[in-house]
Amino acid sequence: MSLHAHLAAPDPKLGPLLAKLGPPAPPTDDPLVLRRQFEAASFLHQAEWEDRLPPASGYCVEEHAVRADADGTGEDGHITVRSYTPTSRDNQPEGGFPLLVWYHGGGFVAGDLDLDDNYLRNLCADSRLSIVNVGYRLAPEHVFPTGFNDAYVGLKWAASHAPALRASLKTGFIVGGTSAGANLAAAVALRARDDPFFAPGSGKEITGQLLQTPQVVHPAADVGRYGYAPELRSMEEQAGAPFLTARKLRAFADALRAPPNDERISPLLATSHAGLPRAFIQVFGMDPLRDEGLLYARLLRDAGVQTQLNVYPGAPHTFTMVFPETEVAARVERDVRNGLRWLLASHRPPRDSECLIL
Repeated sequence: MSLHAHLAAPDPKLGPLLAKLGPPAPPTDDPLVLRRQFEAASFLHQAEWEDRLPPASGYCVEEHAVRADADGTGEDGHITVRSYTPTSRDNQPEGGFPLLVWYHGGGFVAGDLDLDDNYLRNLCADSRLSIVNVGYRLAPEHVFPTGFNDAYVGLKWAASHAPALRASLKTGFIVGGTSAGANLAAAVALRARDDPFFAPGSGKEITGQLLQTPQVVHPAADVGRYGYAPELRSMEEQAGAPFLTARKLRAFADALRAPPNDERISPLLATSHAGLPRAFIQVFGMDPLRDEGLLYARLLRDAGVQTQLNVYPGAPHTFTMVFPETEVAARVERDVRNGLRWLLASHRPPRDSECLIL
C-alpha cells in the first residue's frame, strides 16, 4: 500500500457529491471516444469561468499563427497561440507584466485553446499577467514528439515576442498547465534549462513552474529501474477513481506513442533536476497521478529547487470542472493565485509551511 493511501479518503464535502454521480461511461480505449467525453465535460469548466469574466476593457485577446518548424524540429504547418494582455497601465511593473506560458490538459488527445480561455481571461486581468496559451497538436493524429515540439516552439515564440505582449521577462517568466499540460510545462522547463537560448544572462530565463495535478511519468515507464516503484502506487490504488482512471491514462499513452522513459514525456526520470526554476505543485489525493506529483516535488527539493507543494486529500482529478462551487475547489483556485505570487516573488528559501496538506 502507498504511504499516501490515506490521502484518498473522500473529502467530507466532496464525498456526498461523488456518491451521487451517475454510472460512468462504458470503458473504452478509443482515443476519439475519450476525446468526445472530455469535450462534453469541459463545457462545465468553460461555463463556470464565463460567469466570472472581467470587463472586456481590462484585457486584450489576440491569436497568432506560429510556424511549427520554427525551432528546426522538422514539423510541418503552423500552430496557433492565443495571447491575453492587460490593457490598463495601472500597477504595471516597469518594463511590462510577468509572462505565463500555458498548456491545457486533456491527456494529449483532447482539449484546445478554448478549454481554459475564460479562465485565462480572468487570470490575466485579476493577476496582472501577460499570458500565452499554446495550441499544441494532439494525438492520435499527431503522435509524439509533435505535441512536445509544438509546446517548445510556443515557449520560444512567447519569449521572443515579450515586448509585443507587454511583458517583461525580468518581472517573471512562468510555464504552467494542468495534467497533460503540466507534463508539457515540466518537460519544456527541463529542455530550456539546457538550451543556450534560455541560459542565465540571456534575459529569457524561465523563473517558475505552475504544475497542477501533473502527469510526469509515462504509465509504462520502467520506474523500478530508478528505484521509484515503491513510491508510485496510486496508479494501481486509484485505478478506478472518478473522472480519470488508470485505463484512460494508458489509452492516452497508447495514442501518443511516446517512448516511456524519454524525459520529454517522463520528466520525473530526468538524469538531474538541478537548476530548474522554482515550482508550485498541486496534487489531489484521490487521483491516479497523485504519487508521481508527490515524488516529483520531492525530487525537485532534493535537487535544490525551491518547491511549494499543496495537497488536497479526498479530491479526484479534474473535480474542479464538475464541482466548481465546492469549498475545496475555491481553495484550489485561491492557492493558484497565491502560488503565482510566490513564483513571482524575489528568490528566497521555502519555509516549512510551504509543503501544505489542505
